[in-house]
Amino acid sequence: MTLTPAPRYVCPRCRSAFGELSRYCRECGADMHRASALDAAARSGVEGGRAATDAANAAAGREADRRLSESNRAWLGKIVDGRYRVIDVLGRGGMGVVYKVEHLRMGKIAAMKVLHRDLADDPDVISRFEREAHAVSQLVHPNTVQVFDFGAAQGALYLIMEHVRGQDLQRIVDRDGPMPWARVAPLLIQIGGALQEAHDVGIIHRDLKPDNVIISRTTGGRDFAKVLDFGLAKLEHREPRPDVTDRAQIVGTPYFMAPEQIRGDEVDARTDIYAMGAMMFRLLTGEYLFTAGSAVGVLTKHLTVTPDAPSQRAPDRGLDPRVDHICLRALAKDPADRWPSVTAMVQEIEEVFAELVGDASSGGRVIARSAVIEDDDDDEPGATALELRRADLDSFERGLRRRRWTVAGGALLGLGAAAAAVGWVLTRPSPPRSEEAEPNDEQAQATPIVAGGEVTGLLGRRRSVTEGDRDMFRVAWPIGSRHLVTTTVTAPPNVDVTLGLRRDDGGVIALANDGGVGDRERLRRRWVEGPLLVEVAQVATTGGALPVENVSDPYVLVVQEETDEPGWESEPNGGGADATPIAAGGTVRGYLDARSDVDVLRWTGPAGKVAVELEPGPIPMTWTLADGVVRTAGATVTLAEGALISLERSDRDDGPGPLPGVDAAYAITLRPAP
Repeated sequence: MTLTPAPRYVCPRCRSAFGELSRYCRECGADMHRASALDAAARSGVEGGRAATDAANAAAGREADRRLSESNRAWLGKIVDGRYRVIDVLGRGGMGVVYKVEHLRMGKIAAMKVLHRDLADDPDVISRFEREAHAVSQLVHPNTVQVFDFGAAQGALYLIMEHVRGQDLQRIVDRDGPMPWARVAPLLIQIGGALQEAHDVGIIHRDLKPDNVIISRTTGGRDFAKVLDFGLAKLEHREPRPDVTDRAQIVGTPYFMAPEQIRGDEVDARTDIYAMGAMMFRLLTGEYLFTAGSAVGVLTKHLTVTPDAPSQRAPDRGLDPRVDHICLRALAKDPADRWPSVTAMVQEIEEVFAELVGDASSGGRVIARSAVIEDDDDDEPGATALELRRADLDSFERGLRRRRWTVAGGALLGLGAAAAAVGWVLTRPSPPRSEEAEPNDEQAQATPIVAGGEVTGLLGRRRSVTEGDRDMFRVAWPIGSRHLVTTTVTAPPNVDVTLGLRRDDGGVIALANDGGVGDRERLRRRWVEGPLLVEVAQVATTGGALPVENVSDPYVLVVQEETDEPGWESEPNGGGADATPIAAGGTVRGYLDARSDVDVLRWTGPAGKVAVELEPGPIPMTWTLADGVVRTAGATVTLAEGALISLERSDRDDGPGPLPGVDAAYAITLRPAP
């Protein structure tokens, strides 16, 4: 028995590795003909300790992974946010590296996706990451990989996700070839269920492909699909209107991209339906919908070439014309000609499956299960007793809150009155302060403050050669309480500051870094729950410059509670899941006080013509509907019930600099039109 892993073909641009050489990289579209097979045995003696690890992986039946750099491996053994120990590398994708982690207090296993470090250097990306991660963490469908937590650590953004055992669909098709309709239909229905839940709250996947679907097995031996990476694909790219010829600007994977996505047009749920059709074609035929000698060639075919029916490409598979119809309608060039929703496509798949295969099959039982979200998860694979689940975290947090209230009391009951008095003196919380108390670089050292008053501090002694001072503050609101907060911080004249809000467990609520050197930062009307941590820090240096140590010019921090007034927006409201409702004749006022700020409103009036009146004041702003038309002034439009209206700054892509109207409020009114 040899311990030598199979040769891998490595992309010369993004370093993704594949078992077989294709014309171009599935991750970034680079020319794979310039890549060569890497024989693990030829290199196994070169890298010392890494060789031993690779040999151990091979002995355990795991494939050696040559895609990982030393910086990736440097995470191993680290403790992230005081809660997660990094214990192994699971793989690498287009967005970052995935690690196996252990929750220190519970001993449960989860997966941590660390996004590429260059993403964390962009304040716009950080803001979008916060918004997308918060929305995705609300998804609960059993066929969606659950996101439990997110934040920033070691200069990178991370997500804590469900650890799913299984293989991705891409690998299964590469290994086994095309699948029969009796197997494909139940998988598509499960995937469709996950997509529909996301679409219902305004989340578009944007990069649906076989690589992002993990297949495990139920206790009954049936396929169970889990969809990865909802809403994260767009974090990698900054330009809203990409050029087709520039692969680095395109959100998605060439084999599965819809025409409107390639053109840089507005995307919606029908974009995911196209990707689902392309994936259906791949599963049924074992081939990609379009192939060419370059990524641009494939993208061009998506735009111009009429797709084959699956039965044309795989005539020996015996595919029914009704199956062809489902796939080809999903692949229509014009989104208006596709299935109107994933639900409509899934219903047709169910009907054709029942007619061709029958409800008595194992696939029929999978369909019945995936059509609804059930409380009984006995037959669902996924987490074992050692793997982290959402219920574990919820239970742990509740227990932690109970222990915070009972540990001190239990100790006092076991001691005499004198010992109790001494314990109280030693453990009583510090009184609130109006100025920072060093050291307060870490959460456990946070300076106690109260809302409503000014707090001063200094960004003095740097933490390292590249990291400036960081000051942490804590507002000790009761656990379970909810507060609407506006937080502002001034900056010393020679320092560029950042402002962050964190939960009591260290998780990120919001980050602000729009101002430049000497500019104030603000986070307005943000909902927080329970104890609040506030972080004031200096922007990380670039180009080798040392962080500034200003010991004479204080900053001023203010945490102010706001009133939840009717007709005012509150954050977060950047997506369909948390959109601000606006009724017929109603007015919503709000702020666009960050370049990346997006305020989403949900129309609660009846379907029909609506007159939109916009009062932007000094704010350069635009508004859009699902049609993607960018409007800068009032207009009369036709709205469906529940339609979403997105408001954002028209100068969001102008780069650093003063923000016109940063302290002004806009007003938007919607009235039924004749």
